Amino acid sequence: MSKLDIKQIAKQIIEAIGGEGNIVSAAHCATRLRIVLKDDSLVQTEVIEQIDGVKGSFN
Repeated sequence: MSKLDIKQIAKQIIEAIGGEGNIVSAAHCATRLRIVLKDDSLVQTEVIEQIDGVKGSFN
């Protein structure tokens, strides 16, 4: 795997979850990023799962 660009990954994730305006809160643990969204229907799950560095998603 090539060196991951964390800022680029974050930008791609934010776009795929409906933008910054759709985020209510975010937290993390050792292995997961947990994001609470205003509108789950804006999430593009297929796009998220194709982002380099993302190992899966669920809601």
